[in-house]
Amino acid sequence: MKISVGVITYNQEATIRQTLDSILAQKGDFDLELVIGEDCSLDNTFAICQEYADKYPISNVKCQIVLLPNQKNLGIMANFTRVMRACTGDYISICAGDDYWCDEYKLQKQLDYFNVHPEVGVVSTSGYKLLVRTNTLVPNAIAPIHPIVDGDIRKFYFSPDYRGGVYAMPLSLLIKRDLLQYVDFDEFVRREFPVEDYPMQAILSQHCKWGHINDLCVVYRVYKESATFISYDHPKYLQYHKGLMNIRRYLNELFPEDACFSEERMQEYEFYKEFLLYLHHGEYKEAKNLVLSAPEIICNTRQYGQAKRMTRSRVHFALFRIYKHYANKKEINSRT
Repeated sequence: MKISVGVITYNQEATIRQTLDSILAQKGDFDLELVIGEDCSLDNTFAICQEYADKYPISNVKCQIVLLPNQKNLGIMANFTRVMRACTGDYISICAGDDYWCDEYKLQKQLDYFNVHPEVGVVSTSGYKLLVRTNTLVPNAIAPIHPIVDGDIRKFYFSPDYRGGVYAMPLSLLIKRDLLQYVDFDEFVRREFPVEDYPMQAILSQHCKWGHINDLCVVYRVYKESATFISYDHPKYLQYHKGLMNIRRYLNELFPEDACFSEERMQEYEFYKEFLLYLHHGEYKEAKNLVLSAPEIICNTRQYGQAKRMTRSRVHFALFRIYKHYANKKEINSRT
């Protein structure tokens, strides 16, 4: 029995040792393979990974580290894809280079769960959120906060009530490798998806039941920068949100019978995110033009109506901008 752990890392010299040490500390009845995708860091991350790879060569069957070549920076999606492709274990787990595991029996507990529940294809665990700004560990603070009892995760991803995010944090998962045949990671790269965990989990939810272990096994670091892509100041803000809707369109193509996002809803989402960007920067003229040129398909939607009301005058726009500024600041502070 072999478990592969994919480690994705970039510019994480301060944390990568803890990540690797926590994985290497795992105990249980299995062989362990670490596949590291080091994406041409500008710091000493690669040198540290090479140090570990030298200690655990591929010839070491019980515990080996495969350090993938890093001739150029690939970006998150392409780097993740090559790591998944390189994993050869019967089961696959994932851990980013700034997170770590805190239970040395995490993987064995998940294997035991599979043995008792052979119908399950993915097992998550509970864990801590580490607020780096205050160095505070918060227990039971990562998804899934409320695990779905019957293991049918389609209820999360293919529901009209879906509000974004992932069902389970990737660092907590153990996945049966055979199930990854249903996930076309190359298509993720081709379509330039901004994230890999959301579409992967949504697709897997269509092919197996999920299980959960309540033990606190992992630690997910949260920096203020962890909220980067919800920041209006990030240069890829709009690209990120449009990418999320492209993931939704892709899921609609794959599973038309479970499609729960209409084109109207997706265009409304994209419109409103662009409106909020203009609002954040105080660009009244641009926001007004956006409302006037909105596609007819969204003109009866709630968020279009709100944007239309807030652009009736510069005073309405300015007051709404102040309100959204403080609401957004409060949201970011609550996460970090």
